[in-house]
Amino acid sequence: MTKKAFYLLLLSLLLTACTSEDSAKNHESEDVQRNESAPMITSIKTNFPENEGWVVVPAHSSDLTVTVEATNAETLLFWSVPTGTETWGERELIGYDTNGNDGWKITWNIAGKSLHNRLVVQALGSDGKTITDETINITNE
Repeated sequence: MTKKAFYLLLLSLLLTACTSEDSAKNHESEDVQRNESAPMITSIKTNFPENEGWVVVPAHSSDLTVTVEATNAETLLFWSVPTGTETWGERELIGYDTNGNDGWKITWNIAGKSLHNRLVVQALGSDGKTITDETINITNE
Protein backbone atom coordinates (compact mmCIF):
# COMPACT_ATOMS: atom_id res chain seq x y z
CA MET A 1 0.00 0.00 0.00
CA THR A 2 1.40 3.35 -0.96
CA LYS A 3 1.77 6.12 1.56
CA LYS A 4 -0.88 8.16 -0.25
CA ALA A 5 -3.37 5.27 -0.21
CA PHE A 6 -2.71 4.72 3.50
CA TYR A 7 -3.42 8.36 4.31
CA LEU A 8 -6.61 8.29 2.22
CA LEU A 9 -7.78 5.20 4.13
CA LEU A 10 -6.99 6.83 7.46
CA LEU A 11 -8.79 10.04 6.44
CA SER A 12 -11.82 8.02 5.36
CA LEU A 13 -11.90 6.19 8.69
CA LEU A 14 -11.64 9.42 10.65
CA LEU A 15 -14.39 11.12 8.66
CA THR A 16 -16.68 8.12 9.17
CA ALA A 17 -16.08 8.18 12.92
CA CYS A 18 -16.36 11.95 13.20
CA THR A 19 -19.74 12.06 11.49
CA SER A 20 -21.28 9.44 13.77
CA GLU A 21 -23.61 10.57 16.53
CA ASP A 22 -22.30 11.37 19.96
CA SER A 23 -21.14 8.17 21.67
CA ALA A 24 -23.46 8.60 24.62
CA LYS A 25 -26.46 9.06 22.33
CA ASN A 26 -25.75 5.71 20.65
CA HIS A 27 -26.17 3.97 24.01
CA GLU A 28 -29.44 5.73 24.80
CA SER A 29 -31.22 4.28 21.76
CA GLU A 30 -32.55 0.96 23.02
CA ASP A 31 -35.15 0.73 20.26
CA VAL A 32 -32.60 0.70 17.42
CA GLN A 33 -33.01 -2.52 15.50
CA ARG A 34 -29.81 -4.38 14.69
CA ASN A 35 -29.57 -6.28 11.48
CA GLU A 36 -27.44 -9.37 11.08
CA SER A 37 -24.67 -7.49 9.25
CA ALA A 38 -24.33 -4.77 11.89
CA PRO A 39 -21.10 -4.85 13.89
CA MET A 40 -21.26 -6.14 17.46
CA ILE A 41 -18.70 -5.70 20.24
CA THR A 42 -19.00 -8.61 22.66
CA SER A 43 -16.11 -7.84 25.03
CA ILE A 44 -13.33 -5.37 25.78
CA LYS A 45 -10.39 -6.43 27.94
CA THR A 46 -7.18 -4.75 29.04
CA ASN A 47 -3.96 -5.92 30.62
CA PHE A 48 -4.97 -4.29 33.92
CA PRO A 49 -7.65 -5.20 36.50
CA GLU A 50 -11.03 -3.56 36.79
CA ASN A 51 -12.32 -2.24 40.11
CA GLU A 52 -15.86 -0.90 40.55
CA GLY A 53 -16.32 -0.15 36.85
CA TRP A 54 -12.88 1.37 36.27
CA VAL A 55 -9.79 -0.18 34.72
CA VAL A 56 -7.09 0.77 37.22
CA VAL A 57 -3.68 1.41 35.64
CA PRO A 58 -0.78 1.03 38.09
CA ALA A 59 1.53 4.01 38.57
CA HIS A 60 4.52 4.16 36.20
CA SER A 61 2.89 1.85 33.62
CA SER A 62 4.07 2.40 30.07
CA ASP A 63 1.57 0.49 27.90
CA LEU A 64 -2.13 -0.29 27.98
CA THR A 65 -3.17 -3.19 25.77
CA VAL A 66 -6.82 -3.30 24.71
CA THR A 67 -8.23 -6.51 23.22
CA VAL A 68 -11.72 -6.60 21.71
CA GLU A 69 -14.01 -9.37 20.55
CA ALA A 70 -16.22 -8.13 17.74
CA THR A 71 -18.19 -9.54 14.82
CA ASN A 72 -19.22 -8.08 11.44
CA ALA A 73 -16.60 -5.36 11.77
CA GLU A 74 -14.22 -4.05 9.14
CA THR A 75 -12.32 -1.56 11.30
CA LEU A 76 -12.10 -0.78 15.00
CA LEU A 77 -11.27 2.75 16.16
CA PHE A 78 -9.99 3.37 19.69
CA TRP A 79 -10.66 6.81 21.21
CA SER A 80 -9.59 8.40 24.48
CA VAL A 81 -12.31 10.75 25.71
CA PRO A 82 -12.04 12.94 28.82
CA THR A 83 -14.62 12.17 31.49
CA GLY A 84 -17.43 14.64 31.89
CA THR A 85 -20.36 15.74 29.81
CA GLU A 86 -20.19 16.96 26.21
CA THR A 87 -16.54 15.88 25.84
CA TRP A 88 -16.83 13.82 22.64
CA GLY A 89 -15.41 16.78 20.71
CA GLU A 90 -12.22 16.57 22.81
CA ARG A 91 -11.54 12.95 21.93
CA GLU A 92 -8.16 11.67 20.72
CA LEU A 93 -7.75 8.77 18.30
CA ILE A 94 -5.26 6.50 20.05
CA GLY A 95 -5.27 3.68 17.52
CA TYR A 96 -7.16 1.57 15.04
CA ASP A 97 -7.15 -2.00 13.77
CA THR A 98 -8.20 -3.04 10.28
CA ASN A 99 -7.45 -6.77 10.53
CA GLY A 100 -9.65 -8.83 12.83
CA ASN A 101 -8.14 -12.07 11.54
CA ASP A 102 -5.37 -11.79 14.12
CA GLY A 103 -7.71 -10.40 16.82
CA TRP A 104 -8.79 -6.82 17.40
CA LYS A 105 -6.11 -5.18 19.53
CA ILE A 106 -4.07 -2.04 20.14
CA THR A 107 -1.28 -1.10 22.51
CA TRP A 108 -1.45 2.48 23.74
CA ASN A 109 1.68 4.21 25.05
CA ILE A 110 0.54 5.75 28.33
CA ALA A 111 3.96 6.54 29.82
CA GLY A 112 3.70 9.75 31.82
CA LYS A 113 -0.03 10.22 31.12
CA SER A 114 -2.51 11.13 33.79
CA LEU A 115 -5.61 9.07 33.08
CA HIS A 116 -9.21 9.56 34.10
CA ASN A 117 -10.79 8.86 30.74
CA ARG A 118 -13.31 6.85 28.86
CA LEU A 119 -11.92 4.56 26.21
CA VAL A 120 -14.46 4.29 23.40
CA VAL A 121 -14.16 1.45 20.91
CA GLN A 122 -16.05 2.02 17.66
CA ALA A 123 -16.69 -0.89 15.30
CA LEU A 124 -17.29 0.15 11.71
CA GLY A 125 -19.47 -2.40 9.95
CA SER A 126 -18.32 -4.56 7.09
CA ASP A 127 -21.36 -3.27 5.18
CA GLY A 128 -19.79 0.21 5.12
CA LYS A 129 -22.91 1.78 6.66
CA THR A 130 -23.24 0.69 10.26
CA ILE A 131 -21.32 1.60 13.38
CA THR A 132 -21.51 0.62 17.03
CA ASP A 133 -19.48 1.47 20.09
CA GLU A 134 -18.73 0.40 23.63
CA THR A 135 -17.05 2.30 26.44
CA ILE A 136 -14.80 1.42 29.36
CA ASN A 137 -13.51 3.75 32.08
CA ILE A 138 -9.76 4.09 32.73
CA THR A 139 -7.94 5.74 35.62
CA ASN A 140 -4.48 5.82 37.19
CA GLU A 141 -3.79 4.16 40.50
